[in-house]
Amino acid sequence: MIGLPKSVFHYRRRPRPRVADPVPHIDRPHPAALSGTERDEVAARLRASARSVTETFYDDLDCDRYVASLSTYHRVARTEQIPMAATGPRRHRRVPTRTARTPVLSTRAPGEIACWDISFLPGPFRGVHYALYAVIDLFSRKIVGWSIQDRENERVAAALIEAVISAGCGRTKTVHSDNGAAMTSTTMRKMLERHQVDQSLIRPGVSNDNAQMESFFRTTKYGPTWPGAFEDIEHATTWSATFVDAYNNLHHHTSLAGYTPAQVYDGTWHTAAERRQATLDAAWQANPNRYRKRPTAATPPQHVTLNLANEHGKTHTPPTLLELITG
Repeated sequence: MIGLPKSVFHYRRRPRPRVADPVPHIDRPHPAALSGTERDEVAARLRASARSVTETFYDDLDCDRYVASLSTYHRVARTEQIPMAATGPRRHRRVPTRTARTPVLSTRAPGEIACWDISFLPGPFRGVHYALYAVIDLFSRKIVGWSIQDRENERVAAALIEAVISAGCGRTKTVHSDNGAAMTSTTMRKMLERHQVDQSLIRPGVSNDNAQMESFFRTTKYGPTWPGAFEDIEHATTWSATFVDAYNNLHHHTSLAGYTPAQVYDGTWHTAAERRQATLDAAWQANPNRYRKRPTAATPPQHVTLNLANEHGKTHTPPTLLELITG
């Protein structure tokens, strides 16, 4: 009736006492903010690291050196303008329209679905390149097979996939790839039929249907150790062997909650998760006012899908550590 909100009417009748020297809200210290010593410690670790911000954070967490969250590591790196290793600029791609031929894959265990592709590594001269064959386990993102050749060859591809299937001891149910000549060859089809393994192919021209392989090749070619070009096929083979070993055993994969592909593949991530939880509990007890609730160690997805969303629109459904322990 009087044209004023209730709160305005209240404070006009009972105005707040004025502050003699008010401090702007942006300059007020947050009770959960890092101390100067802690901030300097994070900055020092970032400057001393030769890896990315994410890798540095998980290295510290796995070594029981938890000071702040991953977002704080990124914030300190931006504020202090600390140059960090990166995996290249992010590219946003148009999501293709679903069709009846869309490949749909789902797995809850390592070794069941293998995705593979071929990428070409530049040689010393223009027109010279080497073919990198790579096979990735969809569930764990571990590279379970790879080879460097001077060209794309259907017999080499079939032999590599057959070796991966044999090493899986009958666990492999599906092999997923694009529509290249080596992937759709009669040699490949007959080999898969002989092992009773289903073949899954992407839609023509839709590389997102093999997103895990595309992501791996991006990580390969935009990583800090990428040489740009290779002197010969021996150089490409040696470098690839070192990179694949580091990717499987040292790379903290963001889609795996910061665990390495090897840890998820062999199940040793449970031990790492328990150790991370102990580290987070110690930080929580030391500074309880810094957290709204008890911090919990993230866990990798236990249901990994391709082109299949759950009821929340997500393709991965990671459980909590408590659910895994009690279950």
